[in-house]
Amino acid sequence: MKRPPLPLRALAAFEAAARLESFRAAAEELALTPSAVSHQVRILEARLGLRLFDRVGRGVVLSPEGSELFGRIGGSFDALAEAVETAARRGRRARRSEVVLLRTPPSLAGSWVLPRLPAFLAGHPEIDLRVHADLRLATEAARSEADGVDLAIWYGDHAPAAAVPLLTETVQPLCAPALAARADLRAPSDLPALPLIVTRDNRLSWEGWFRRQGVALDEAFAGTIQLDPSHVAIEAAVKGLGVVLESDVLAEDALREGRLVAPFPGLGVTWPAYWLGIARGSAGREGVETVRAWLMESSARTTEG
Repeated sequence: MKRPPLPLRALAAFEAAARLESFRAAAEELALTPSAVSHQVRILEARLGLRLFDRVGRGVVLSPEGSELFGRIGGSFDALAEAVETAARRGRRARRSEVVLLRTPPSLAGSWVLPRLPAFLAGHPEIDLRVHADLRLATEAARSEADGVDLAIWYGDHAPAAAVPLLTETVQPLCAPALAARADLRAPSDLPALPLIVTRDNRLSWEGWFRRQGVALDEAFAGTIQLDPSHVAIEAAVKGLGVVLESDVLAEDALREGRLVAPFPGLGVTWPAYWLGIARGSAGREGVETVRAWLMESSARTTEG
């Protein structure tokens, strides 16, 4: 049996007006004018031979026949909306077909990449970006090219020749505000009396930093506490364990939120620190280029900030 055509536009206008109890609210939801909603309701009333709304003052209420019709079709519109959204989710998953693999040092992954990742994924649902935090990128063994990934971020002197500069860092003493106030830090020579934290892969040692400041370390210098990787050392400084010699890139959130301070802000050492490379077989792929552009734009905003 052939199904008669349904007056879908009129039914949609009626359902919205009945659910929202207002022609004006229905018009806003449907991106129509109130007169257009009223016109569609009149079309439906003419087709059914029933009065669906009673006019009360400047508003409307459902008539008994309108209440009965709304009770029968309201759930159907909810089911239809759910079915459409389910199909749309499947469509979004189907479009997310390009997997892009990014390898990065662990501390940069947690401190710089991951805070920016939700906004990127929300803006690019078609890209399945997978981040691998890998300590090997800080070693000479990974110098040639990171196998099995599309993009890689290297730290320090271990990047391949084709990599481009991504981030510049300033390495300087950082500590919790309470520790800085309690120790009454006035000059670099005050620091050797405090617990000093360092990470293994940092390009600048405490001894090297003190030499740059003209501070001679005597027998009273007890050495340093080594904590790895960098985000562990930074968190230890946040908790007041001591003063850490670390990168402003990795400590970005803690510095911005005031959980860390730089007691000697003009005495840091600045250099190009992180480099971005694209695997030879991945260059030119749309998803890879989108991720590359996002990383470079994020780097520029970091520098401006």
